[in-house]
Amino acid sequence: MIRILVADDEPWVRELLREILSEEYQVDCAEDGQDAWVHIEANEYAVILLDLRMPRMTGIEVLQRLREAHSSSICIVITANNDIESAVQSMRLGAYDYIVKPFDNERLLLTVRNAVDKKRLENEVRHLREEVGHAGLDGIIAGSLAMKRVFALVNRVLDNDVTLLITGESGTGKEVFARAVHNNSTRKNGPFIALDCAAIPDTLIENEFFGHEKGAFTGATASVPGKFELADGGTLFLDEIGNLRLDVQAKLLRVLQEREFSRIGGTRRIQVDVRIICATNADLELAMKENKFREDLYYRINVVPIRLPALREREGDIPELVRYFLGRFNRQMNKKIGVSERAMLQLCQYAWPGNVRELENMINRLVVIKDSDMIEPDDLPPEFRVMPGSGIRQFPSSMTLDEVEQEYIMKVLGEENNNISRAAKILGITRKTLHNKLNRFGRE
Repeated sequence: MIRILVADDEPWVRELLREILSEEYQVDCAEDGQDAWVHIEANEYAVILLDLRMPRMTGIEVLQRLREAHSSSICIVITANNDIESAVQSMRLGAYDYIVKPFDNERLLLTVRNAVDKKRLENEVRHLREEVGHAGLDGIIAGSLAMKRVFALVNRVLDNDVTLLITGESGTGKEVFARAVHNNSTRKNGPFIALDCAAIPDTLIENEFFGHEKGAFTGATASVPGKFELADGGTLFLDEIGNLRLDVQAKLLRVLQEREFSRIGGTRRIQVDVRIICATNADLELAMKENKFREDLYYRINVVPIRLPALREREGDIPELVRYFLGRFNRQMNKKIGVSERAMLQLCQYAWPGNVRELENMINRLVVIKDSDMIEPDDLPPEFRVMPGSGIRQFPSSMTLDEVEQEYIMKVLGEENNNISRAAKILGITRKTLHNKLNRFGRE
């Protein structure tokens, strides 16, 4: 179970946070900064909730120690309405986000869940670096020609601040890719702030962007910075940008042009130095034609377009991804499960409409439910298996993977009257790859 530390000198705050978080996480509590450090030295925490004003050792001092110790824990600071500036200072010291007393339970849970997701992504990247041979930025598997082309383009723009627009189907890993770009850019020591435009209610999105001043609206008891301010000196990732209202699009365009803005309810112009990376799985060109997306904003964010290929287009990456996810989930569950050649073949032939996310979930489920040490074709869901009456025979276990592949390819070719283009499309590979395989089989 994911472990979280709550450090606050007020007993009622500790108990409230424990009550809210304990349904999803294992929660430890510390009564001040010194006690928190004792817990941190003795245990590994995914997330630490840290009050800024504590006796013996302040939250800022704990953050500084964590930074010196190169801790991988994700920190969320707890602050009062009148201490927002200290919260902003803490984020420059490496804090992930902050929450304000009194707590909004939903906002608290969302912030913690996002921090846990960030920790999970960081762990994935670390394991990828350790285990994967054919990797691109931050260990992202890039053995396929399609992914190598993406990285060839990205490597040209890492050291400048051009705006990137990442497109691709859901599940292709757009945020993982955006983080990798940030971590390998000249802004890597600055913050990476992610905002899912589709997850924020329309009434709150402008506040998330720009923040607000004290008294700007009912309940605004303190000045709060927005994501643009928090990302100053780093990268702001705007996911699902196609979901923004037109009026918010206009305000976003103005910020991108002028690199300054005002908080809601304020008059002071705030200048920021931020690199923008946007992402969407929507067709923005179609949205423009339907007057749902501003043309001028589109051309402002589409300086360097990057299309992440669907998993079915990444020939050769699936086996490597399968092995990576198997290794990860085997470690988590203390198992040693492998995958047979025939099962791997069927995994490679599947279209993966949910892309890498679907593959990850599939391997996770198989490792959880599998009692023996090998994943076989019968362990896969029905959509992966050869169906009776399909004309494709069940292959005997004595056949090698190359023999199974050759027989399957020749059958598809025969059904398409030796039309290379149609057969390649059905197989999910390029015409060149199909020619190469046929040469290898001696059938060209």
